[in-house]
Amino acid sequence: MSFQTLARKTVNAVNTNKMKLTMVDPVMQGGTDFPGKTNWIPIKPTSDGAFVLGIMHWIFEEGKFNAAFLECSNDTAAKAIGFNSFTNATNLVIVDDKHPNNRKFLRATDIGLAGDSFIVMDKATGKPMPAEESKAGQLFVEGEIDTPNGSVKVASSLYLLRRGVYLHSLEDYAKYSNTSKEQIIKVATDFTSHGHKVAVDTLGGTTSVNGLAFTTALWMLPALVGAYNMKGGMGVNGPSYKAIADGPRYDLSNFEGKVSPSGVKISREQFAYEKTTEYKNKVAAGLNPYPSKLPWHNVGMSLDGQAMFSALNKYPYQCKVLINCFANPVYATPGFYRDIILKELEKTSNIPLIISIDVVMGETTAYADYIVPDVSVYEQWAMVPVRANINTKMTAVRWPVIEAMTPKAGNHKQPMSMETYLIDVAKKLNMPGFGDNVIKDNDGKLWPLNTAEDFFLKAVANIAYDEEPVKPITATETKITGLEQVPTHWTNAIRAEEMPLVKNVLAKGGRFEPDNNYHNGEFMRYGSASRICFYSEKLATSKNSFTGKPYEGTPVWMPELLADGTTVDDTYSEQDYPFKATSSKAKLRGVTMLSNSPTLQTLSNTNYIEINIDDAEAYGLKDGQQVTLKTPTNQANGILKARKGVARGTLGISFGYGKWEYGSKDVIIDGKLIAGDKNRSTGIALNPLALDDPSVGNIYSLSEVSSGTHNRNGVRVKIIPLT
Repeated sequence: MSFQTLARKTVNAVNTNKMKLTMVDPVMQGGTDFPGKTNWIPIKPTSDGAFVLGIMHWIFEEGKFNAAFLECSNDTAAKAIGFNSFTNATNLVIVDDKHPNNRKFLRATDIGLAGDSFIVMDKATGKPMPAEESKAGQLFVEGEIDTPNGSVKVASSLYLLRRGVYLHSLEDYAKYSNTSKEQIIKVATDFTSHGHKVAVDTLGGTTSVNGLAFTTALWMLPALVGAYNMKGGMGVNGPSYKAIADGPRYDLSNFEGKVSPSGVKISREQFAYEKTTEYKNKVAAGLNPYPSKLPWHNVGMSLDGQAMFSALNKYPYQCKVLINCFANPVYATPGFYRDIILKELEKTSNIPLIISIDVVMGETTAYADYIVPDVSVYEQWAMVPVRANINTKMTAVRWPVIEAMTPKAGNHKQPMSMETYLIDVAKKLNMPGFGDNVIKDNDGKLWPLNTAEDFFLKAVANIAYDEEPVKPITATETKITGLEQVPTHWTNAIRAEEMPLVKNVLAKGGRFEPDNNYHNGEFMRYGSASRICFYSEKLATSKNSFTGKPYEGTPVWMPELLADGTTVDDTYSEQDYPFKATSSKAKLRGVTMLSNSPTLQTLSNTNYIEINIDDAEAYGLKDGQQVTLKTPTNQANGILKARKGVARGTLGISFGYGKWEYGSKDVIIDGKLIAGDKNRSTGIALNPLALDDPSVGNIYSLSEVSSGTHNRNGVRVKIIPLT
């Protein structure tokens, strides 16, 4: 939904000459084919960071940043001059190796003041001052200040950012990204020529082993001109209506006996290696604690692929039960589908029990001990919050428009699904929050949680009654949407007077504020004056768990590296593997469900290995030719598609194809043969070709160390003709 909305708005803005669009992408895709209205820059894969830092270099060099905005050290100062965000540009950082708080922000207590405020060098007085008290701070500070404990070296966040950017010249950044200095300057000039009416967006470029600097630098660009929360600029998420929350009708956030998660995630994310038992034991034994067995990802989030690698290595602890749902990590994790890894996945000593909740026999589900049938998108419930490209208040509601086709199960004879499974297992284990008398309404009455509707219809009731309640559904709307008769367990899930309002929300597919309620003057209506950070204390005080070296607190250009700091290019040479493969998304193929459609299969039955026409000619290759792609870890066959819309030295491969399970094979269920459909396995998948990290060894795949991002883009490849 969010991508479709963004695409519609973008196309409309370009066609009506309200927006200039520049796409920086190794593979020319939809959105770049408006002659004379859009600009496509064919960048070298995994070099996006160099291009963005090149833009930033020019902005600093030419003074094209908004100095008055960046000097604002707090939201009050920013609003006073017409902006609705502020930054930590003026915040001082301790850059003194001898200081116990080195690499941290200078705080009030460090200079003998009360409190924990950040400190800036006040522009008016030239003295250090708490950030919230200064109307304007100095931008580029580097030197020493006096404290009760002696002088300390400090630098401002913006100074540190500029220092890192200036480590390379504009010519260097053009060379690294295989673009030109003129292209970088043109984009930078356009970007800084419209005040705060600019925006950036990305997705694929972040999934590379040097993607962190690119991602952080990209989101800093709008901050340099004050674009956040401004009309025509960058918006944050609009608010959602209360649904799965302590809402106006039901409390779906709290219940008696609730226990919050604790401990260390098996994915090794959001936790410092230096706090682990492994580290402490090595130090106690007088050993060098580095490297760790597997990298720890201090700033990573939602790393399902890393969780799989941890489970197979039984590190940092044994995974006893793996429950897989709404995920397919065996297919989606770059570098996972290799014989050496699959053999470990088959060992019950690594993961004794695998339970997969799935609508198909997916690549991960094929390894499960137990498979729980799940419902499809048209048979399920979901509350979909607002996305970042929608700045009005909304919550979409997905509800079963057809009766689920899965078997009925449990005492309440509900269709098998993730929700049915979780509820029944939780009740069997006597877990709090499930069964009778567990959900409290706004009058203090307790309601049951025995079915999915017991939960989700209450969430819809919260939506319906949030702020000013919606109107009851009309008789006409009831008939059109087929909501005249609903199952008995639906009517029992909520109060009778709530059902007409709940039906109205269901009939509309959710609750949506009018689409013309985006702005409040020059501000985004719902944009909060949040602080945009140029320096990350968390990252700067974290260390690479393999080398023990601290990370940079600001984005700095780095080539792709192994965990131990060795460059990928030195490990996998361009002479042996001359191409970099990159992932993209096809218009007519989704990650899962769209590949089931015979119509879409007919329109786009396979993907291709897309190659630049000049590269094809140079290597004696032809359009439509069958070839093998070989990487240091794996190989796969596919069909070449030679076209101009691919960067030189690049191979483009659309995601969602090349499946080896997913109903493409014959399977036997309860003694009955279920015939496979080979059309579901057409094409080629890039993820199985992703690179290994020989510095880590074990059961692992090349990843960026601090964030855990996998090697999805920039896979080193050579082409072997088959025909």
